[in-house]
Formats: sequence, structure tokens, C-alpha cells
Amino acid sequence: MGRHAIPPQETISLRRGVLAMSLAVMENSSNQASRIWYVIGGILSIFVGFYAMGRPGLATLAVTQVVGIIALASGLVLFFAAVFGKARQHRLFDFFSAILRIVVGLLLVGNVLKGVLVLTLVLGSVFIIEGIYGFVLGLKLRGKNPAWGWVVLNGLAALVLGAMLIAQFPGSAIWAIGMLFGINCIFTGATLIAYGTSLPKAQAA
Repeated sequence: MGRHAIPPQETISLRRGVLAMSLAVMENSSNQASRIWYVIGGILSIFVGFYAMGRPGLATLAVTQVVGIIALASGLVLFFAAVFGKARQHRLFDFFSAILRIVVGLLLVGNVLKGVLVLTLVLGSVFIIEGIYGFVLGLKLRGKNPAWGWVVLNGLAALVLGAMLIAQFPGSAIWAIGMLFGINCIFTGATLIAYGTSLPKAQAA
């Protein structure tokens, strides 16, 4: 019995089909792995969040030290880049920015309590500025965007929180950073879990 040669077009279609199936299997496996890691990360983030809210003072000190270490490390990297790097356009700006980061990092790491006070004031000021901006933006969106009310509400919440931090300062420094860090971790964890569990549904669709 003679062998029949497969037409070139059918061969190409067959190869494309096999390739598409392989890519689909690889994508499905990747989604399953990503789903697991997102869920695990979300659970850990929620756990850290509740722990930080339960012990806001300890979390405040830890966050302040981490911020100081990051500022110090980034300052050192920027300093070496400004001194030994080949780029000359922003070298002077990078140099002074590096010195500022190094000084701030050393102050936060070397005197954590004063660093907590400074960060609390900065945090309260940022919330006030953000709240005013959000409130004004929401009013400008009135009649143009159905979500304008949420923007106004978010601005008011940020404004009240910032005013509360400033009004209760320095007492607010004991709990503010740690409590807000915990709340952020909980919301981040919930978002990661929701995103991770939605991956297989998106793949099935």
C-alpha cells in the first residue's frame, strides 16, 4: 500500500493546532500557579495586617525602620551613580538628592522615635492635601462622571483622617503609621485573593 503525502497546507494547519494546544496548556498551568501564589500572598498580607492593627505601636516602629533603611540604601545607590556614573546631565541634582536620602535614612534608623513623629506629621499633611484635592476634583466631576460622589467621599475621609492625625499629635504617632499599614495590608490581601481566584474563571471564559 502506497503512502499518501500530506498536503503542505494541512501540515501547516496541523502544526499550528499543536502549537496552539501547547500554548493553551502552558497558559493554563501558568494561571494555576499564579492563582496559588496570589492567594498565598493575599492570606499572608491579611495576617500581617491584622497583626499590625493588633500591635500598632510595634508596627509603627518597624515601618519607620524599614523606611529609613530603604531611604539609606537608595541614597547610597544614587550617590555612587552620581559620582561614578557616566551620565552628566542630572549629576548635581542626583548628588544632593542622594545626600538628602542618606541623611533622612540615618535619622530614621538612628532615632526611630523622632522618625515616627516626623513621618506622622508628613502622613497627616499628605492626607489633608490629598483630601482637599479629592474633594475639589469630585465636585468638578459632578454631572460628568457618576462616580463623583465616591471621589468626594474619599476626599472627605482623607481630609478628616489627616486633620485627626494633626490634631491628636504627638499622641497619634503611637498608632497612626502601624494602624494604617495594617489596614492597607488587609485591603491589599483581599485584592490579591480576589484577583487570584478570578484567574481560572477568566481562563475558562
